[in-house]
Amino acid sequence: MPVLNYLKSLISIAILLPVVFFTGAGAQPQEVLLPDMGDTSGSKVSPAQERRTGQAVVHNIRRVGGIINDPMLDDYINNLGYQLISTSGTEQDFNFFIVNDKQLNAFALPGGFIGVNYGLIMATESENELASVVAHEIAHITQRHHARRYEMGDKQIPVVAALIAAMILGSNNYEVAQAAVASAAAGAVQQQINFTRSNEKEADRIGIGMLADAGYNPQAMATFFERLEKESGLYGVNTPEFLRTHPVSTARVADARNRAARLKKQASRKSNKNFLLMRARIRALANEDKQAVVHEFEKRLKTGSYRDKEAEQYGYALTLINIEKYAQAKKIITALLKKDPNRIAYLLALAQIETSINKTYQADNAFEKALELYPENDVLTYYYAQNLIKNKQFKKAHKLLYKYVQLPGKNPEFYRFLSQAEAGMDNTSGMHESLADFYLSSGQPHEAIRQIQLAMKTKKENDFYRDSRMEAKLKSYQEEIIQTPAGMN
Repeated sequence: MPVLNYLKSLISIAILLPVVFFTGAGAQPQEVLLPDMGDTSGSKVSPAQERRTGQAVVHNIRRVGGIINDPMLDDYINNLGYQLISTSGTEQDFNFFIVNDKQLNAFALPGGFIGVNYGLIMATESENELASVVAHEIAHITQRHHARRYEMGDKQIPVVAALIAAMILGSNNYEVAQAAVASAAAGAVQQQINFTRSNEKEADRIGIGMLADAGYNPQAMATFFERLEKESGLYGVNTPEFLRTHPVSTARVADARNRAARLKKQASRKSNKNFLLMRARIRALANEDKQAVVHEFEKRLKTGSYRDKEAEQYGYALTLINIEKYAQAKKIITALLKKDPNRIAYLLALAQIETSINKTYQADNAFEKALELYPENDVLTYYYAQNLIKNKQFKKAHKLLYKYVQLPGKNPEFYRFLSQAEAGMDNTSGMHESLADFYLSSGQPHEAIRQIQLAMKTKKENDFYRDSRMEAKLKSYQEEIIQTPAGMN
């Protein structure tokens, strides 16, 4: 098998090379661009090298549509992750993302990047269980398990970490013949990437403590693992990737349960509402057959086969929005808001309905009332800006966004929205400058340089402040190139 031989050869070299995988039946192969790690003659891999490796993988996954681009789901998984991190004492930067894959899997990449398949979220029965998986993956990063294996002599860990993440993404969408090759190749590489048993045990121990400190039920890890163990025999040859990389045994379940029992802290997070709403959101948005998912929600509501009625109604309303039955959706959301008037998910749904039926004033009013309740909320700001630009309210969008993008850690999409507002106001220089910020934030410094150079060509005369700012940005972007993995731009 040429692909298998090629992947095996990667284990014995010191740089990451491009590999090819398919993103769907009949699709053109996608090049997976992996980073040059530089000199590997030393015995250690730096945190900066780890970060660049993780960034390269996430960039490739996003580039082929492998990450769910939904601000509300993104906000949810990152809030959950940072609730856990807040108790760990780490200063490591983290980024959590939901992978657009129904397979049961989650993985930690070097540099603080943690991917959770939406299939795993659907497999968990409570936020406690989901938090237990995320805590385990966080522990792999805080304990630097990738780097520790590298420093112990397995110098290809950064290579294989990036490669296996790409294979995980691509393997589920191959045609049958291609899948066989990919599976064999991934299996060969996986032997080199799997964390050791001691790593897994340490991640369990650290993760359980993290759960307890953050107010989650520390028994949730054992509960979830135990259910997976019982169900593992049903999978046969189709064992989920998560069970291959995180083998579950009776001894591991017992150890997790005993560790949790020794903790004196009791779970204080009792609400499961957001978790159930986000699961309903995934069900509503992930299925491409819109009519089928509508019928699924209708059947569940009719038979009462749901975990939470309000979450089921919310998901149903989203499916109705998808098929443009806005009046019916608005009736459901309005009723939900009467019960829970400050729930962001409901407020956003109402604003989106008003937008869809071209009630601009009502939509603006809904967004502004929601932002009064939750100032500087990422999700509300994202959709409000999108709505303002759609309705050509460019000055209003610019006012909302210009101050907002100054805040740290913002979604790159906010810069793209700002560039659209600048364009609508006929500010060509500002449009290019905002696009430059968008491309830099998206890990594409070469394109960022091109945009800032275009901005400098169209800038206003005698504007010393703008000149100085753009020159400083250009210098910063050029310095970024030096640190950027090969192929990412």
